[in-house]
Amino acid sequence: MGPSTASEGTSHRNERTISGGYKSARQSLRPLPQAPSETPPSAHSIPYSAQYRHQSVDDISKYNNGDGTTLSTSLIAPQPSRPHSSALSRADSITPMSSISRQSERHHEHSNSHASMLSSPDLTKLKNSSTSHLRTLSKFAQSDTSEDFSISSPAPSVVGLKGRRQLKRTDSTRGSKGTLGQSTGREYGWAERNWMDKQRQFLQAYEYLCHIGEAKEWIEDIIRKPIPPIVQLEEALRDGVTLAEVVQALYPNQPMRIFRHARLQFRHSDNIAVFFRFLADVELPELFRFELIDLYEKKNIPKVIYCIHALSWLLYRKGLVDFRIGNLVGQLEFEHHELEEMQKGLDRAGISMPSFSGMGASFGAEPEPEPIELEEDRIERELRQHEDVVCDLQAQVRGALVRMRLGWQMQALWDSEEMLVDLQSRIRGDWARQIAHYRLSMNHFAVNLQSAVRGHLLRRRQRGKEAWWKSRENEVIVLQSLMRAKVSRGEVQILKLRTRREESGIRHLQAAIRGAFHRKHVYEQYEETKNAEAGVKELQAALRGMILRRKLLDEKYLLRQSEGKITNLQAAARGILTRRNVTRRTDALENMNGLWQALQAISRGVLLRRALSTTKSRLSTHQKEYVVIQAAARGRSVRDMVHNIKSSLARVEGQVLAFQSQSRGYILRRRHIATLQALQSSVSQVITLQACARSCLLRHRQYQLHGELFSNESEAIHLQALSRAMLIRTDIGALLAALDDEEPVVVALQAAARGQLVREKFSEKKRFYKANMEKVVKVQSFIRGKLQGEAYKSLTSGKNPPVGTVKGFVHLLNDSDFDFDEEIEFERLRKTVVQHVRQNEMADQYITQLDIKIALLVKNKITLDEVVKHQKHFGGSVGNLLTNTEISSKDPFDLKALNKNSRRKLEHYQELFFVLQTQPQYLARLSRKVREKATAEKECDRIKHLLMGLFGYAQKRREEYYLIKLITRSIKEEIDNCSSIQDYLRGNFFWAKLFSAYVKSPRDRKYMRDILAPIVKDNVIDNPGLDLESDPMQIYLSVIEDEQLRTGQRSHRRPDIPREEAIRDEETKRTFIAHLQDLRDIADQFFAALEDHLHKMPYGVRYIAQQMFQALTSRFQHDEQGHILQIIGHWLWKSYLQPALTEPEKFGVIDRGLSQDHKRNLNEIAKVIGQIAAGRLFGHENVFLQPLNSYVGESIARLAEIWGNLIAVPDAEMQFDIDEFNDLYARTKPTLYIKMADIFSIHHLVAADTAYICPSQDDMLREVIRELGSAKSNESELMNVSTSEICLTLNPKLHDIEDPDAEVKALFMETKRCILYIIRVQSGSNLMEIMVKPITMDDESRWDALVHDELSAGSRKRGAYSEITHLLDIASMTYAELKRTALENILRLEQAARLTRHNHYQDLLNAIAVDIRTKHRRRIQRQRELEGVRLTLARLTDQAVYLDQQLKTYNDYIEQAMVTLQNKKGKKRFLMPFTKQWDHERELVRSGRVPKFGSFKYSAQELANRGVLVSWQGYNERQWHQIDLTISSNEVGVFAIEGSNGPIAMPGASAQVPLDDLLQAQFNGTQFLEFFGGVLRVSVNLFLHLIMRKFYKDRDS
Repeated sequence: MGPSTASEGTSHRNERTISGGYKSARQSLRPLPQAPSETPPSAHSIPYSAQYRHQSVDDISKYNNGDGTTLSTSLIAPQPSRPHSSALSRADSITPMSSISRQSERHHEHSNSHASMLSSPDLTKLKNSSTSHLRTLSKFAQSDTSEDFSISSPAPSVVGLKGRRQLKRTDSTRGSKGTLGQSTGREYGWAERNWMDKQRQFLQAYEYLCHIGEAKEWIEDIIRKPIPPIVQLEEALRDGVTLAEVVQALYPNQPMRIFRHARLQFRHSDNIAVFFRFLADVELPELFRFELIDLYEKKNIPKVIYCIHALSWLLYRKGLVDFRIGNLVGQLEFEHHELEEMQKGLDRAGISMPSFSGMGASFGAEPEPEPIELEEDRIERELRQHEDVVCDLQAQVRGALVRMRLGWQMQALWDSEEMLVDLQSRIRGDWARQIAHYRLSMNHFAVNLQSAVRGHLLRRRQRGKEAWWKSRENEVIVLQSLMRAKVSRGEVQILKLRTRREESGIRHLQAAIRGAFHRKHVYEQYEETKNAEAGVKELQAALRGMILRRKLLDEKYLLRQSEGKITNLQAAARGILTRRNVTRRTDALENMNGLWQALQAISRGVLLRRALSTTKSRLSTHQKEYVVIQAAARGRSVRDMVHNIKSSLARVEGQVLAFQSQSRGYILRRRHIATLQALQSSVSQVITLQACARSCLLRHRQYQLHGELFSNESEAIHLQALSRAMLIRTDIGALLAALDDEEPVVVALQAAARGQLVREKFSEKKRFYKANMEKVVKVQSFIRGKLQGEAYKSLTSGKNPPVGTVKGFVHLLNDSDFDFDEEIEFERLRKTVVQHVRQNEMADQYITQLDIKIALLVKNKITLDEVVKHQKHFGGSVGNLLTNTEISSKDPFDLKALNKNSRRKLEHYQELFFVLQTQPQYLARLSRKVREKATAEKECDRIKHLLMGLFGYAQKRREEYYLIKLITRSIKEEIDNCSSIQDYLRGNFFWAKLFSAYVKSPRDRKYMRDILAPIVKDNVIDNPGLDLESDPMQIYLSVIEDEQLRTGQRSHRRPDIPREEAIRDEETKRTFIAHLQDLRDIADQFFAALEDHLHKMPYGVRYIAQQMFQALTSRFQHDEQGHILQIIGHWLWKSYLQPALTEPEKFGVIDRGLSQDHKRNLNEIAKVIGQIAAGRLFGHENVFLQPLNSYVGESIARLAEIWGNLIAVPDAEMQFDIDEFNDLYARTKPTLYIKMADIFSIHHLVAADTAYICPSQDDMLREVIRELGSAKSNESELMNVSTSEICLTLNPKLHDIEDPDAEVKALFMETKRCILYIIRVQSGSNLMEIMVKPITMDDESRWDALVHDELSAGSRKRGAYSEITHLLDIASMTYAELKRTALENILRLEQAARLTRHNHYQDLLNAIAVDIRTKHRRRIQRQRELEGVRLTLARLTDQAVYLDQQLKTYNDYIEQAMVTLQNKKGKKRFLMPFTKQWDHERELVRSGRVPKFGSFKYSAQELANRGVLVSWQGYNERQWHQIDLTISSNEVGVFAIEGSNGPIAMPGASAQVPLDDLLQAQFNGTQFLEFFGGVLRVSVNLFLHLIMRKFYKDRDS
């Protein structure tokens, strides 16, 4: 066996394996077996257990409608009342009578397997069906409503009113819950619900619109032209034109005037008067008439329609018209909004609807006789009514038949699947090999041909170019000589002029140059003679090269002369090779003649089967016509047969009835006689049977009695026990009565005995204690300690601590002096942090502006006046930006210094900031608006600083909670607005700026130092030999440099090689592999550090990532959660971790600067980690990092697990112990340190977008904004409050609405405070016992001492809950009042279901125990906050020092520039006499109006030639030489522009231009500026250049 045969066998086995896998996959996708049909149309029988394709056809008998009735083939089965109505189908029916009966029988035979109901869950399983109708039904079943499946027939007409639909209630139209065979034929499969069932609530409006339609049709028949639609007819009748046209149509010979124009509205009443006169002429009764205002003012339009109906009947009765008005009720359909609008109009009008029914009887008209419906008409009507149902059923049956045939065909193909796959694979393989060989040969031929053609064309093009240039050689030479001569003459002329000016200097220079050249020539000669050998070698090499090149040129010339012969020789050689290949292929084809014959036979078979299938498909296209013809023939024959039978039976109907009655009588009498005879012959047996029955009944009753007694056995036993107990109690009662008689004697005896026993025990204990006194003391101390420990344990971990335990540890709730001082220190440091942040922000902004101005100064060479003025505004130090003086009073703004209006404004601002903090939806919408408006970057930074200041830069726990709530709400707003994840990833959101400001806290810096400092310091900074370059070319070049430095000789490696060759170098390859290993190791260290310190990551970052993940998951449910988690991780890396890794010195990771090598290495590390965080392998953009792809793949899975653990954090409310109602019942109100300017900025920012932030008019924020008024007026009114920041106490707005439990919570807090003092005065086993215990004098004394120690005004000791300012004053109350207040509060809390007396009000003690347990945690939290604030303050101080140094650098530069400028003296400018500028200056001197810094006058044409002037509206360019423009400056940095026409000034042509505006326009990239109200347009850059050149000291140029 040859190699080709072996390969073919291997491929054949692979194909069989693939085909087998394909078959198993297809088999696994086949549906489960269903009930088979009777006989499949195939020659061999198919067993039921096999799985075949045709079994995927959906069995119609299994489907049911929405109300439970089965939809089967019995749907069109004959009904008892009309035996042939359902069997007679329309012309397109394909179901004959016999097949219907067989299907019905088959349905009853297999009722157990086919009659199951198909509910909505079953329908949802059809979503993968191959039938589109069933997939649609599956979608319907997934909805919540079931009306889509309850299909009923059209409602019957009202009796006596043909065409009017009988309306029922919604629940009366549903069918029964039985099967379809039990229904009355009123329900059908999958038809629509009655339209009027959905519009039942608008019945009055519907009937009224139908009556309008009846009037519309009658009017159109009278006037013989269309009028507006029904819903617009009321408005169209108001002008009376239509009614007048009706009169004119009835009286065509009578002239009348109709006012039609809309402007003749005042005459439209005349048209209605014409109609009124007509009504009087025809003598219409007053009952049916309407008034003018009923129509003209639309007071009662139904009365107008009623009048038209009455008029139609009257005219018909009198014979003026030969037709009556129609009845359209139940025959028209209207839109839902039309019915709703009409019903609302009728309800608003409040008029009674006239009765349109019985109007014909009022005019004596006879009702139309009800037509007699024939059987054929009835059948035709029912078929027409059910046409949709029948067509739907036929379509499903046809589809089922087609799918069954397709299933059988596919089954036959699947049986031969292995053979077909094998044949196809062989044919494809052979055909592919032939095609590949043919393509390969053609490719070689095409390449050779193309190379020859390209060479020929290139040579031909080159010869043509050479010939063309050679023919133009003389002209080119002449042109070149002329150009060189002109250039040379110009250069000579310039040289002559310069030499004339500097003749003496040139002579000295020439002499010096000649000397230098001579010396150089001598030195070169010396060097050449010194190294003559190398020069000779070079000369020889040049000669050899020239000779070789000349030989090559000769050979090229000879080859070019023999080009034709060589081409012919190559063509002959290619022809010989081609003919050999053709001969070889022909021989190969002849050897494979048998295979080709088999292939041709197979192909002919395929073509024949394809022709046969085409013929079948063509025949199937005419199936419908055949079915129609067959159905019509069958229907005709059945109708003829039925008609013959009915006619025969009708002729002998009397005889048949008489015969049937006689037969029934005879049969009944025979049956009765036979029954009597049988009974008489069996009298004894009947008696015996009766006796047995009676005995059986008696035994049955006896058995039931025993059963009842057995079932009541426990009750009987209980009754017996009660009886015995009663007897025993009677005996005991007698005994006790006897003892009662001797009670004094018994009591005395018992007392004496107990006393003796107690005295003996006490004396024994006394002796024992005296003998072991030391041990007793130790045991007591141990027991006391244990009891104290158990009490504390029950307090911390127990559910219901007793009163004594709570009383013993209640002192822990008191705040010590240290706690008080810490609280004051924290508030002071927090205020200082806010001040320092604002100082540094202002300093940073000032330095940035100063940097820009210095850059403009250097660029434009302007004066330093504006820069110095900007410098003077600052004051020279960062610390002087804001005053650091402490606020003198507790209230930052002295309300006594304000009037009532100003005080109310500040209170409203407190409410505004409280709402903005606690309701994140407002600022979230604002951030979205900022992004949608494409706000400038500078403005975005300003808004960011305002919002961060509003939240106190997240220095406290509360502000941090609300800030992360704002960020997460903003994220959700933006995600909900994105249509796809790609839109979200491409977005540049404002919340990202807030997040970047939030993560710059000391807490985040400490975390970055913990996780990144070891990696950066150990691997990058302390490892000077580390190089992570991943570019092989750079590594190759560094290898060359190292080699040259190491050896001192030139390297043998070539530097100009591609990267593919560079990587093949052994040393480069080793270095490259080592770099990749270092990258992998450092990345591993980063991931390990991230895993180890994940629990230390700040909670806010993890919570924001969690909320972003949840928002993306809920918004894009079809995307994988793993992909969304990858997106979250990549965002966290890009926004949080990568900046700290690439710039560690800015994030506090290290304390020193980095070199360029260090930064390059960090960027390489960040590139690898970033690729892993993005979840992608390295591609073509980083082809040399692709060896790390296996590691990247493993790390992606590892990082995904890290991201999953990262977002597993508790809720923010649980973490911060805060909810949205916390401020309403907190001990202290939240405060905010903020500048007055920031207050007005936030007010203006919110008020500008109020409509977008709070769309509802009743929104709380809108109310606050309305109460505040305008921001500018408030600024002018409140700027005298404070020039620096103030402290606002934030108050909630409408807290009773926001938190309905706030009052109960405050009451609960008051009650806890009262209970704390009550249990310290009195004792008891539980709280209820203490509360009901009477008050003694000792209790009053203890209470007075307690008030004196803790609650007096001079006491520094702070009791529990003493910070709550809104509670009652306990110090002024007596102990009785305190207990009464506590009891009242407890009863109110019990009514509010917060407390219960069943557990003795233990919930109060549990709440106090919780406060005791959390007191230490709050102290720890305050210490952490203090530490964080101190660290923040230290960082801010360092930043201020840095800004001071930077500011000092800028100030030194400005001072140096000023010194340089003062020392510079410009030359006096010479002015040509009798010029325009000369005359202008003389005129200024003569008039005494000389500007301080000069004035220049130009014509508009001159400025246009310079490019300064762009356009001047109102003047064309031919007039520009007559117009002058004067530029002068009499103030530093301000220039005046004036236009004049000769000596006359032009009105309105004057403008003042500050230099700052020009520099800002140039900085912003503005090209043109307009002056004189938009008339004059100048170029910014050229105009600024002109001003710099003329007005500043740079006039040498």
